[in-house]
Amino acid sequence: MEIGRDLDGGLRAVLREYVLSLADDELVLGHRDSEWCAFAPLIEEDVAFASIAQDEIAHAQMMLGMVQDLGGPGPDALAFGRASSAMRNAVLLERPNGDWAYSLTRHLVYDIADDLRTEALLRSRERSLVLVAERMRREERYHLEHGRTWVRALAHGGREALLRLQHALDRVAADSFDLFRPIAWEGALVRAGILAEEPSRLWEPFVARVQAEVGPFGLTFTPGRSGPHGRAGEHTPDLDGLLRTMGEVWRSDPHAIW
Repeated sequence: MEIGRDLDGGLRAVLREYVLSLADDELVLGHRDSEWCAFAPLIEEDVAFASIAQDEIAHAQMMLGMVQDLGGPGPDALAFGRASSAMRNAVLLERPNGDWAYSLTRHLVYDIADDLRTEALLRSRERSLVLVAERMRREERYHLEHGRTWVRALAHGGREALLRLQHALDRVAADSFDLFRPIAWEGALVRAGILAEEPSRLWEPFVARVQAEVGPFGLTFTPGRSGPHGRAGEHTPDLDGLLRTMGEVWRSDPHAIW
């Protein structure tokens, strides 16, 4: 189903930017998750993280196709041919995987954010966005449960495990505001009925929900409101390295069909 066919050029451009931010989140985290394949502490987790990565990248592919329908380049060029300044992912997702505690904590926190925003998308008047959100939610609920299970297990793993989890939560919290940072184009999408509410309004419910998940273990989630603005193209050098790896094969022959 083509997206935004009845929108004027200005609204299509705004919607394209929004969908691109969702796609880039999934794409970048999917590639980070894939880096655990053959390096996770258990062979089952090699498989689990590889499966999660496949889901995330498939979601990104769907949404990059929507960006193309809205007047952007094709999905491969969008995924592999942009400089970091043209990427719209939240900075949290481009950070290196770090230790197991950090990757799992980021996994849980991001999937809580994703659950909230896909739930909100179910109220869009754009049928194509609703269909994508429905599909994503069928798969993302397993991602969320996977993250919960591991964080719960580590939280019961003794003092050192708890300390590592709290350190990881502090690092994740420092980058989390970017997931729901207010953006100028939010209001236009709400006024057009494309979004039921501004994504930035999900910030406080998001923080409360993360704290509700980790609080029973004596952990705290205390994010600030500063840091690079990934949605505006402000990124860390970590993303440059990731993009070089992601696009290496595509850049060898951008016109080939892989």
